Amino acid sequence: MNPKPRVIHFVTGGGSGATKVALDIASGHLRSGHFEPLLVLRRKKVQLPAAMQRQIESTGLRTAWVDDWPKWTTRRQLGALIADFQPQVFAAHGFSEHIWGRQAAFAANVPVVIHIEQNCERYAFWRLWAARPLAARTSATVCVSQGVADHLRRLRLEAPRLEVIHNAVEVGRFGAGAPPFASRGQDIVMAARFARQKDQPTLIRAVHRLVATGWTGKLVLAGDGKESHRRACERLARRLGLGDRVDFPGRVSDTVALFHRCRAAVLSTHYEGLPLSLVEYMAAGCAAIASRAPGVDDVIRHGQNGWLFPTGDEVALADTLRRVLAGGDEVEAVVARGQAEAPARFAMDLMLSRYENLFSELLNSAQVPI
Repeated sequence: MNPKPRVIHFVTGGGSGATKVALDIASGHLRSGHFEPLLVLRRKKVQLPAAMQRQIESTGLRTAWVDDWPKWTTRRQLGALIADFQPQVFAAHGFSEHIWGRQAAFAANVPVVIHIEQNCERYAFWRLWAARPLAARTSATVCVSQGVADHLRRLRLEAPRLEVIHNAVEVGRFGAGAPPFASRGQDIVMAARFARQKDQPTLIRAVHRLVATGWTGKLVLAGDGKESHRRACERLARRLGLGDRVDFPGRVSDTVALFHRCRAAVLSTHYEGLPLSLVEYMAAGCAAIASRAPGVDDVIRHGQNGWLFPTGDEVALADTLRRVLAGGDEVEAVVARGQAEAPARFAMDLMLSRYENLFSELLNSAQVPI
């Protein structure tokens, strides 16, 4: 009996979306039994979130850590892990791990090396200088949305083979026990970290306009992130007289219960990779509303499974919220389509099968003996 192909997934240990995707794929290999995984994490100042630690422990996933700095140390430690584990596939997830990971994998002559891009990243010139020479040698680039794929093409960072594979969500957890849309209150939620990429201020200003029309709900801005961005949002809410109408609970452990209480769930943003929060909103039976930004179009089709508004347009967002919160048959039909599409398009098993099929194809093309 031939041994399973071995695959290293290399990603930040900071608990980002890229970390969760790499963890889900590596854990999925253990369920499918098709690949033998090793998850390698790059140390960060922040700890790996407790939920991710529990997932590793519950699945028995083998993990290893490498240092964050200096980069030659990162590459040297990766090289030692590669020499010990002898993978046939090396998957480098996210920015800037995909640069250092591929450098180490090429140096160690790993047969199949994959670059997985999670977002429309802003590459400084020295990052472009480091990344571009790697593209031609890379077996495949995987982008999590068409928007990310277009972004990489413009930067000339894609491998000769480029695939779009959507990230996934445990959709059943969000749909289970979801109350009917009409039974929900008027609350609005946005679950996102506070960062330059996100645009909570536009949502706060839109809510200020709603209050003037008699809206009686609350806005919940759930998430951690950069403290300076959060404080700026808190100051804006107070300045607009919304101190008692906007909650800042930080990272929420039970987002399912939070989403189930809200009619509208918003992602106000400047750009995205593939915004899984929108999938969670849809699965939870919320009216999903988002900026018309790169990466969002892979999830939301305006007026069919959710609603889009021009990025940064508080007036358009307020108008959309007003219509959605009023409910009615047309709104409920859109919400129902979104709730049905979430498991059909973004299920965990679908993502895993697409990655494993890609790995197998690349191994066969490279004629790698297992």
